[in-house]
Amino acid sequence: MYLKYIRASGFKSFADKTEIEFKPGITGIVGPNGSGKSNIVDAIRWVLGEQSVKNLRGDSSMSDIIFTGSSSRNGDNHALVALTFDNTDHYLNSEYNEIEIKRVLYKTGENEYYINNSKVRLKDIADLFLDTGASKESFNIISQGAIADIVNSRPIDRRVIFEEAAGVLKYKKRKEETLRKLAKTNDNLEKINLLADELLVTLTPLKEQASIAQKYLDYNETLQKQEIALIAHDISKLSQDEKETKDNIEKLTKEIQDLSNTYTVDDANLEKLKLEELKLDSNIENKNKDIMYLVNELSELESKKQITIERKKYEVDDQKLESNIINLKEEILKLNNTLKTNNKELDILNKDKATKNLEIIENKKILETIEKDRDYNQNISNKLNKEILQINNKIEIITDNINNDSKLPYAIKNILNNVRLKGIHNIFIKLIEVSDKYSTAIETSLGSSSNVLVVDNELVAKEAISYLKENKLGRVTFYPLSIIKGKYISDDILKKIDNIPGYIGIASDLIKYDKKYKEIVLSLLGNIIVVDNIDSLNRIGKLIDYKYRVVSLDGEILYAGGAIAGGANKLNRGILSEKNELDNLNKELISKKEELDNITKTLEDINNKYQNSLDNYNKILRENSIIEDRIKEKNKYLNTLNNDINTKNKELEGTVNITNNSLDKELDDILKRYYEVSNNKEVLETELNKLKSDKFNLNNKKLELEKKYKEYNNSYNNKSNILKSEEIKLGKIDVKLDNLLLLLNETYSMTYERASKEYILDIDPENARLQVNNIKAKIKELGIVNTGSIAEYERINNRYEFLTKQKQDLEESITNLLSIIDEMDEIMKNNFQETFTKIKEEFAKVYKTLFKGGEGILSLTEPDNLLETGIEIHALPPGKKLNSIALLSGGEKTLTAIALLFAILNVKIVPFVVLDEVEAALDEANVETFGKYLKDKKDRSQFIIITHKKKTMEYADTLYGITMQESGVSKLVSVKLEDKNI
Repeated sequence: MYLKYIRASGFKSFADKTEIEFKPGITGIVGPNGSGKSNIVDAIRWVLGEQSVKNLRGDSSMSDIIFTGSSSRNGDNHALVALTFDNTDHYLNSEYNEIEIKRVLYKTGENEYYINNSKVRLKDIADLFLDTGASKESFNIISQGAIADIVNSRPIDRRVIFEEAAGVLKYKKRKEETLRKLAKTNDNLEKINLLADELLVTLTPLKEQASIAQKYLDYNETLQKQEIALIAHDISKLSQDEKETKDNIEKLTKEIQDLSNTYTVDDANLEKLKLEELKLDSNIENKNKDIMYLVNELSELESKKQITIERKKYEVDDQKLESNIINLKEEILKLNNTLKTNNKELDILNKDKATKNLEIIENKKILETIEKDRDYNQNISNKLNKEILQINNKIEIITDNINNDSKLPYAIKNILNNVRLKGIHNIFIKLIEVSDKYSTAIETSLGSSSNVLVVDNELVAKEAISYLKENKLGRVTFYPLSIIKGKYISDDILKKIDNIPGYIGIASDLIKYDKKYKEIVLSLLGNIIVVDNIDSLNRIGKLIDYKYRVVSLDGEILYAGGAIAGGANKLNRGILSEKNELDNLNKELISKKEELDNITKTLEDINNKYQNSLDNYNKILRENSIIEDRIKEKNKYLNTLNNDINTKNKELEGTVNITNNSLDKELDDILKRYYEVSNNKEVLETELNKLKSDKFNLNNKKLELEKKYKEYNNSYNNKSNILKSEEIKLGKIDVKLDNLLLLLNETYSMTYERASKEYILDIDPENARLQVNNIKAKIKELGIVNTGSIAEYERINNRYEFLTKQKQDLEESITNLLSIIDEMDEIMKNNFQETFTKIKEEFAKVYKTLFKGGEGILSLTEPDNLLETGIEIHALPPGKKLNSIALLSGGEKTLTAIALLFAILNVKIVPFVVLDEVEAALDEANVETFGKYLKDKKDRSQFIIITHKKKTMEYADTLYGITMQESGVSKLVSVKLEDKNI
């Protein structure tokens, strides 16, 4: 590596852009005093990172290096210097063959550093040149008048030159950084110890609070699960009781209404009977009055008749014959009266018969209506019995299929039936519950995965697979609970589709299952979207860019990627369909049986009603038959009467003809009137008897209705009391339900539907109630609980553990840093000792060469402390014996320093060396020696010499002149080597 170019602009006296090209070997820079040639050394040092304004020969601030202007031109606003190095040998640790280092300073004080035009930090430049022998602190750059400082400086100050030569500066720098880290780490450790101690004071009581709070939460969680399950169970039971009570109320209300209707009808009939009774009583009373009136009239007529007959006895000749005629007339009149009375009775019987005929027709119609109703309900009953028989057959077939796994593959059936295989749960489809609404979508989503076998772990699966292989039974897919992990749909997709019409939910959320199967369920159904129909399927599939499967309720499926499947598949039903069909059949069976029970009760009521109507009908028939018999007897008796009357009339006619005499008109009228009244009396008595008979029958009907009314009234009151009791019971149930639902909502923020779905009561309710009360008692015993202490304890404990871990890490870091420091110290000691020994040997040789004798010795001020020892220079020129190096002359000091410089160069290869008038104090002979030594070393290092000595110039391969043609502005002037002796 060597310095190829220096490019400067606005730096000190180099106002204009100046570029100096350097070649390997020796380059000399000459010029009069004040021309600015030493500014080249300052420029090199500045670019390499010099931060001391004093070392750059400035006054107060770094901006002093910017060209300030002259009498003929203005100053610059920035200074720029760039050094270009040939790095084809990659001496510098970089991949580039040519490296440009540039520094720019603005009047604002802002510095910029560049490597190959890439902005970098000063540290990056320092690191690039560290331990290369070419940095700003290195011995390879010696400014004007600084050569003697090497000899005059303190032993400890000389150490840096040797450290640079030994290549330990990077270790020293790293050690300084490590020591800073160590100090910072110790500070951090102290802070952490303080923080940890403070946290520990808080942590101990907080731990106890957190323990109590955790117990509370554990109790509360158990309480929540048990109490929610118990509440859900109680709500379910109360809902069932509520339904039964409502059904009872509805039934009782109907029965009471029916009783009320019947009561109303019977009450109307009773009132009607009472009205009829009043009419009958009135008629009976009137008939009695009429009969009494006729009895009185008959008595009078009897008296008149007797008087007339007695009187007539004295008027007739043949009293016996007359008496016979009177008797015949009386008998005829009596027979006529009897005939009239019986005709009246016959009329009444005929009216009764007509009434009975109407009742027969009416009751026959009632029977026919009841028979039709009975036949209709009997047909329904027969139909229901037939349907129940068919449903039972279907249930039996499907139950047999499910229990015997008739549709399962042979391999799976063998696994499930092998009692020696442990850890087998069941096929997946049998471990979930799905409502009929979602069964098609779920079966479609699962496909062949319906029959995967869920097992405990991979060992169970391995054992089962071995069994299948050994017996050549086929293949089965196993899902171990210990391995399978769930699949999910990303939150952004869920947010996208949540409010889209037609979206129903994620398949895994639409089923019920034991929590232990959660990962299996999510693995198979957790990333499947369920929608209502094929239109929603296509719409949502497009919206999610076909990233997930979408299934409709009818079984159409849109696969990830866009493939779609659908159509009819009615022949091959899955287990899930059969389970749902079985559930539906069982529900239908219950419904049919309830319907049959209702029909059976209806039939019982109809049959009872029919039997009552039939009994009534037969009773009317019997009564009608009796009336008909009486009519026949009455007609027969009337015929006999008519015959008797005819006979008596003929006998009377013959007797009258014999006597040829007749009773006077008075007696005839009396007899006629007497028997007319007698007849009327008998008719009235017959009518009275009929009225009394009707009243007797009416009283029987009334008594029967009153008895029935009383029974109705008792039944009505009983049912009303029961209804009231049921309504009170319903009110209590409603209050309990409201309280439980309110408790569920306010305490647990949960609906009954969710509670009944997620929390199942798996023990006896009373035991659960006892457990809930016990847990509540335990919670009460805990007293005041600070639930926030758990999070606070966890936070502080995490902080404490974090600090403890940090403390361990820091302590480990301190140990590591100390180890690193020890290791670096050892390397620095070794490198320093080795380099010092070599330089010491070289210094002795070079000193003798340059001084043509004498003795140059280097020694350590503290040989046992290689990391801090200073370096003493002992110089004994030929023929002199000096006690101190301070007694050397100026030239001797310079030559001694040059000897040390060359000794170091012999040990440490330095890519380039910049010397600013280092030989100024030497005489011509020593300059000659210096020049020759330079010439010998130019193949190892590039030398840039700023000099006034012509002898030195003779050894230069290239010369540059610096002049100040314009006041305050340095210019580069080329010098031809053939003119250098002029």
